[in-house]
Amino acid sequence: MTRHHHIFIAAPASGGIGAQMARSLSGAQKALAQAGYGPAVLGAHREGQIHLDTTLIGDAAAGLFHFFARAGERAECFAEALGGPVGRLVLHLPCYDAYYPMLWRHLAERRALKPFEGAVEQLAGRGRGWLEVVAELKTALDPREIVLLPAPALAEEALAALVPGARVIARSIRQERQSDTAIAMMQRLHRSKIRIRPKQMERLARFHEGLPQGAPIAEFDPLTASRLRRRFQQDLRRLVAMDRVRIGADPALAVAAQ
Repeated sequence: MTRHHHIFIAAPASGGIGAQMARSLSGAQKALAQAGYGPAVLGAHREGQIHLDTTLIGDAAAGLFHFFARAGERAECFAEALGGPVGRLVLHLPCYDAYYPMLWRHLAERRALKPFEGAVEQLAGRGRGWLEVVAELKTALDPREIVLLPAPALAEEALAALVPGARVIARSIRQERQSDTAIAMMQRLHRSKIRIRPKQMERLARFHEGLPQGAPIAEFDPLTASRLRRRFQQDLRRLVAMDRVRIGADPALAVAAQ
């Protein structure tokens, strides 16, 4: 009997669901085996059956600057490394109006960036989105089934979609989010090419958390955000119209986008 590989993709810089899934599955190998599954691994390994990946479609920079333009190419390499057919492909999909600011904030902690407000028009008008990414993954990986989990999605739902029938407990993690004043401070350091030690950066970030917070450092205006949410819903409707694609962990409870 052919063994199928099952893959969970957490969108880069989209919160802690990827780390939560990794923690939940790392201590659940016995439960997976009891349910008839092979080992859970990070990335593509022929010895594994359950695969978790946050970079299969690209990293945070690839998401912000060209919305994972090489997703199909990367997925082809991933498929070659697996060396076997793909069963379930589970994807966590954040909405555009929230996701672009998340990507910007993630990168802003690590490198100098132009202000988010200067990129709003380009990001809002970008033609490429989840519709194209999922279509490319479908072609490259040829899974038997694609399950989409629009954010906010719980780890329990992701586990039910990825390893149905396995008694895996969703483990919580501590998720830290830098304040806007801390990110603004980091940007000043990056632009000045000043490097400080991690411990000192942690102390500075804690200090800035206690300062008054002004307007969000990365955010779309209400009209643009509404337009991006509508586009996300339109993309979901087109995605669920594809063969072998559905929304939600349980087919009996799956509801198409309104």
